[in-house]
Amino acid sequence: MKLNPLAWFRREVKQSAAGPAISAFSVGRPVWTKRNYEGFAREAYGINPIAHRCIKLTSQSCASPPWLLFDKRGNEIKEHKLLDLLNKPNPMNGGAQFWEAFYAYLMLAGNSYIEHVQATGKASPELWALRPDRMQVIPGQYGTPQAYRYEVNGRRIDWDVDPRTGRSAVLHVREFNPCDDWYGLSRVEPAAYGVDRHNAAAAHNKALLDNGARPSGVLVFKPVQGGTGEPAQSAPTETIVSAEKRLQERYGGPDNAGRPMVLGGNVEWEEMGLSPKDMDFGKNKDDAGRDIATSFGVPHILIVPGEATYNNLREARLWFWEDTVLPLINTGLDALNTWLAPEYEGDLKIAVDLDDIPALEPRREAKRTSVTMLFDKGLLTRDEARDSLQYDDWPDDAVGKVDAPVLTAVIESIDKIGVEPAERYLQSTGLYPENQTIADAVAALPDELTGMDNPEDVAAAMTPSGQPGDAMPMQNDGSNEDA
Repeated sequence: MKLNPLAWFRREVKQSAAGPAISAFSVGRPVWTKRNYEGFAREAYGINPIAHRCIKLTSQSCASPPWLLFDKRGNEIKEHKLLDLLNKPNPMNGGAQFWEAFYAYLMLAGNSYIEHVQATGKASPELWALRPDRMQVIPGQYGTPQAYRYEVNGRRIDWDVDPRTGRSAVLHVREFNPCDDWYGLSRVEPAAYGVDRHNAAAAHNKALLDNGARPSGVLVFKPVQGGTGEPAQSAPTETIVSAEKRLQERYGGPDNAGRPMVLGGNVEWEEMGLSPKDMDFGKNKDDAGRDIATSFGVPHILIVPGEATYNNLREARLWFWEDTVLPLINTGLDALNTWLAPEYEGDLKIAVDLDDIPALEPRREAKRTSVTMLFDKGLLTRDEARDSLQYDDWPDDAVGKVDAPVLTAVIESIDKIGVEPAERYLQSTGLYPENQTIADAVAALPDELTGMDNPEDVAAAMTPSGQPGDAMPMQNDGSNEDA
């Protein structure tokens, strides 16, 4: 019997039942994006100030937290070549610049691509952000990509994708798109109408100012008086239609807004248009700006000047980070932990440090208050509370907060209720080892100290013979009476 390696290989491939149907008519052929990325980038990021600020603010915020690295037990790793790669992806870009571009591409195009260049010889590994408009997905027969193709300046570069693991030298991160199996949905698309309205209003206002801010009006053809005794005649319909057409061609559109009109014959121009104040362009632009900011998940008071106060600005920044920035960061972390971290030994996990982000301080403050309250009520132990706040375990030799009235009360009540309450309190504050009792401590004292009641006698007995003053004297000035 002849073995068929191809048939054996197919049995090893796990595939979705719907996968072959998705790529039935596009296997091996590149699938082009249906949107004009250059138009999005130019109109939204290059021209519109609201969209530009939204993308810039979000991408810079996502790139700002420092990187963290943990092993499989959750222990933080301070130094590692993976951390070096994340902080310095390639010789041309620093970490902040690289990751800002990564998240900006994701918002502009709905797709972001990273190429991982493996280390060779003395050369270090590198990461490169690839422009999404130059990248094409080549579908495979199982409903997953077969390869990624990059075309620029007439050159074509392909990176294969392992059909079993889905691993490739290229990472493709995409936004959810309900209408496309291969490419993500750009955040500019739902904001497109707002971007167009905002840009059109700005262009119209600019042309209006350039042309003297003249509003529109009505063109009136006065009746023409014929000979003596003849009735006045209106302009022929053909003349009116021709004039209207010429009026639209020469004076219509934002480029001709407010342009002076030259008329001939018995024709009069009467102003009937609304003033810029009546048309309220400012309000319309603000409405369009809010639509754009909403699409990008940015509170408009962070973008539109003059609408923010200290309190609502603080809340808006917290909302922006929790609802927009952190989900984007988590998307990037999930992709990196699936694609990049397995390239290094040790079951590593990539994370970011959010403790130094000023905008998240209200959230940290609320958590500290909640954990402290649970600890005070006895619902959390000290170690559980410290773990919830991401602190290390309590050191064995550390001393906690001691309440002087409570300590005095438990010591004075030893004769009535015994030493157990005092032991528990001293152990809880760290003043006394948890594995030792007061009775054990008394038993460990030298015989000559157990019968002494005067502190000065105890201090003198503990002073080495021939070395007076080596032991610190205990002054009986009243301050040690409780002890």
